[in-house]
Amino acid sequence: MKRTITVFFMLLLTCAAMAQVDRSAYEKQKQAMQQRYNQQKSQARQRYDDARSKAEDEYAAFRKRANEEYAAAMQRAWQRMGVQPPEPKPEEPKPPKPPAPPAPDAKPTTNPLPAAEVVKPPVVEEPPAIPAPPVHEPEPTIPTMRFAVYGTDCSVHTETEPLRFKLASIDEKGTSDAWKILSQKNYDNMLHDCLAQRDQLHLGDWGYICLLRSATEKLLGKGTNEATLLQMFLLTQSGYNVRLGRVDGRLALLVPFNSRIMGYQSTYIDDTKYYLLTKTQATSVEVCNVGYPREQVANVMLTELPRLKGNPQPKRTFSAKRFGTIKANIGIDKSLIDYMNDFPLLNGGWESYAHAGLSDQVKADLYPVLRNQIEGKSKQKAVFMILDFVQYAFDYATDQEQFGYERPLFGDESFFYPQNDCEDRAILFSILVRDIVGLDAVLVHWPGHLGAAVAFPEEVEGDYFIVDGRRFTVCDPTYIGAKIGMTMPDFKDVNAKIIKL
Repeated sequence: MKRTITVFFMLLLTCAAMAQVDRSAYEKQKQAMQQRYNQQKSQARQRYDDARSKAEDEYAAFRKRANEEYAAAMQRAWQRMGVQPPEPKPEEPKPPKPPAPPAPDAKPTTNPLPAAEVVKPPVVEEPPAIPAPPVHEPEPTIPTMRFAVYGTDCSVHTETEPLRFKLASIDEKGTSDAWKILSQKNYDNMLHDCLAQRDQLHLGDWGYICLLRSATEKLLGKGTNEATLLQMFLLTQSGYNVRLGRVDGRLALLVPFNSRIMGYQSTYIDDTKYYLLTKTQATSVEVCNVGYPREQVANVMLTELPRLKGNPQPKRTFSAKRFGTIKANIGIDKSLIDYMNDFPLLNGGWESYAHAGLSDQVKADLYPVLRNQIEGKSKQKAVFMILDFVQYAFDYATDQEQFGYERPLFGDESFFYPQNDCEDRAILFSILVRDIVGLDAVLVHWPGHLGAAVAFPEEVEGDYFIVDGRRFTVCDPTYIGAKIGMTMPDFKDVNAKIIKL
C-alpha cells in the first residue's frame, strides 16, 4: 500500500514538473511571438512614417514651387476685362391664388399628359476630394482665434502676429510680395483648421467661401484688401479655381461654379464664366489670370444642408385634418435660415433645393409624426396623406407678395416663413415622398406653375406622365383638396417640363 502511494505521488510530481516545463516553454514562445509582432509593427510604422514624410516633403516642395511661380506670375500685367450685369432674378408670374378646389366627390381622370422636355437629374455623387496640404495637428500652445459663421462658433490656430500683414499696395508688385508672405508655413495651421471645419460642419463649397470670409475678416478687418487676399490664398491652397481682380481700387475674388447663379456680376476668362464676389457694381475688372495647379471648379449644388448651431427658434405647429389630425411641432435654427438667405439663387435649379433635403432638426420633429400616421397604409394612401398635409399645413402667398421677387425655398424655409407657394410645396412634397414613403418623384414645370408626380409600384387612377418608360402620376400640393392624379384644369393640355430628381 505504501509503495502504491509513493508511486502515485512520484507520478504526480513528474506530471507537475512536465506541466511547469510546458508552461515555461509556452511563455518563452509567447514572448518570442510578441517580440516578433512588436518588431514587425515597429517596422511597419517606420515604413508608414517614412512614406508619409516623403509624401509631405514632396507636397511641401510642390507647394513651394507652385507658390513661387504664382507670385512671379502675379507681377505680370493684369488683364482688363468687361463685366456683365448679374442675371436678373426671375420674375415668372405665378397664379395669384390656387384654383378653386375640386368637388369632394370628384374623381381623377386617367390620361397621359404632354411633356415637352425631360431634364436629367443633377450629378449628386460626392465631388472629387480637393487636395489639401498634409499638415499635422497644430500644437496646443499655438493661440486660437474664435469667430462665427452664421452663428456657429468656430476657431482656428492663427499664431496671430505672424499672420497679420499689410499690403503696401494692391498693384502687381504689392500683391506678389504679399503672396510670398502668405506662402510661409505660418499659415498652414489656419488652412488645416478651415478645411477641417468645412468638413465637420458639412458646409459645402459655398459655405466654405463664407467661412473663409468670416475668419479672414475677423483677423484682418471687414472688407479689407488684406482679408480678400488671404481668402484668395486659402482658396487656392484648398484646391479651388479662383482668380484675383481689382475693382475700383479694391481687391475682389472671381470664382466659377458648376451651375449658373443669379445676383452676381460676371466675366468670361478663357471661356469659363467667373462670378465677381463683391456687391460693388463695376463696368470692368482687372484680372490676375493665373491658375493654381490642380484647381477645381466650386460645386454650388447642395446634396445636404450645413450642420449649423446658432439660433434655435420657438417651434411652430403645422397640421392637417382630413385623415385625423396630423400635427407636428417643428423648430428651425435661424442660423441655417441666414445661410439660405445668403445662398445664391440658382438659375432654374429647383432640383438642387429638392436634393438638399431637410435639416436633422426638422426630420426629428416631423418624420416620426408622419411615419406614425402612415404605418400600415398602402403606398398610395401614404402619399395621399403626405399630399394632404402639404396642401393644408401652410398658408399660400406668391414670392412677389412675400419677398418682392421670385425665389425658391429650401424645405426648412417652408417651416420658417409665414407662407409658401407652388414651387416650395412641390419641392417639400418631393422630399417627403422620397424620404418617408421611399418612392421616386419628379418635379413638373408648367408655364407659371410647379407641381410634382410620383412613380407608384402599381397603376393608380389619375393623370400621368411617362418618364423613361415609367408612369409618374400627378400629385399637386398647391391644388388644394385635389386627390392623387388630379391636374389643375388650366394645365391639362399644356406641355410640361419634367425635372428628374
